[in-house]
Amino acid sequence: MAKRTYDFYPKKDLMLGDKYVLKEYINEGTFGYVWSAIHLGTEELIALKIPKDQERGDHALSEGIKLIGHTHPNIIEINWMGRLDGVFVIEMEYFKGKSLADELCDHGFKSPKTIKEVSLIFLEILEGVKFLHSKNICHGDIKPQNILFSEKEVKLTDFGTSKFIENVFVKTVDAGGTWAYMAPEIAGSNKRYLISDIYSLGVLLYQLLTGRTPHETPIQVINNAPFPKPREINDNISIDMEEIILRALHRNQEERYQSIDDFKEDIIQRVLNTRNNIGTSTIKVIEKSSENDWMQDVINLYHDSQYQDAEMLLRYEKESGNHSQDLIYHMAYVYFNLQRYYDSLNELEKVNIDKVEAIRRDGFKDNVFSLKAKIYIELKKYDEAMMLYEFLLKKDPENINYKYRMAIIYGLVNNPNKAIKLLEEIDEETPGLLYIVKKLGHAYDMKKEFSKARAYFKYALRMDPNDELIQNRLDVYELYLN
Repeated sequence: MAKRTYDFYPKKDLMLGDKYVLKEYINEGTFGYVWSAIHLGTEELIALKIPKDQERGDHALSEGIKLIGHTHPNIIEINWMGRLDGVFVIEMEYFKGKSLADELCDHGFKSPKTIKEVSLIFLEILEGVKFLHSKNICHGDIKPQNILFSEKEVKLTDFGTSKFIENVFVKTVDAGGTWAYMAPEIAGSNKRYLISDIYSLGVLLYQLLTGRTPHETPIQVINNAPFPKPREINDNISIDMEEIILRALHRNQEERYQSIDDFKEDIIQRVLNTRNNIGTSTIKVIEKSSENDWMQDVINLYHDSQYQDAEMLLRYEKESGNHSQDLIYHMAYVYFNLQRYYDSLNELEKVNIDKVEAIRRDGFKDNVFSLKAKIYIELKKYDEAMMLYEFLLKKDPENINYKYRMAIIYGLVNNPNKAIKLLEEIDEETPGLLYIVKKLGHAYDMKKEFSKARAYFKYALRMDPNDELIQNRLDVYELYLN
């Protein structure tokens, strides 16, 4: 039996197609592995990112397609992405440096830096984010682990990877503490806005100068738990710098910096053009909160698919007096994953959107509707699911997840024409997504347009030669089609 692509594990000297030879392991994140490799065509050393979940690799990183062929000194260049021997890879420039996370400790930088030195590094980061925003791309995961630097250069990586992530609870559990950098308006949702990157940058600057993040757990982010002002931790920080950080961290999006240029200009004029460029060593350390965070515990259980244990934890939290809307939603989410669909619906009916903080309300409501739509699909209540996805698509017409699920519903109600229309829209906007190409093949097969179905299946098989189901279908076509 052929090895499935999602069983793929990289190893030294492995050849991928006739294009790359893997050389050295660089690092591993939640999403995938990064290896150095030799490009056999150019004999140059490049970096390859190889998603762990090969079935959805091209889906999760499709935003990066917009950046192929574009260069910027503060962005890791993406040269190519696609499949070789069925394995999805992203070819990037090789950068000989380290992540910013490797240089940080509980007091900020391991090697003490002046306010000016930190500001200059941060301005380089701002330039990279500004470039992404100019392409209307939200980074979505700004944190020290995704910033690489050397003595002369600072570069962002892993941009655009979170826009299409569906399971936000599982995907945001990693050693990097993604929740700590997440803007409150997108916490616990799969929404991403450019203004949310401004908040994440504020968290990063706070950390570079104090050694900690304002919030550390999901509950602290959602409940806006009080945190020390930067000067309460490090009184070397100027009043102007503190005001800049707190503006970027403003809970209300309208009170934050509205553009990277505004953010950058304040740092240049109020910090760099002054004489207050003293060191950043911590004078006074505030102990980090040890507050127990039920949401982080539940999310950790999601990561290991321990939904029964998650239910018990949520029940205990409820019996302890927690009646928050987030707890109700998580209970519904757990029931859905336990295939207790009616229990999940009953929980969702208890949600009172008006009790959710105003800045989170819109994203929270979309989460409720999206989960409810998935339940309706499982219960074969396709009309109800369709109404919800129509509502969600009207609000967010570019959302691939919503379009894809709407196409699935059209297929389930035997309306392949509408399914094909949506799938072809996705394929035109973001070409070459394997799961879309496969679904188009199945849709045309349902419509009995076998020539078109065969064309899509052949295309899919070129991307994933080990897909036995598609190969079997093509074998049938060869028997009966001229």
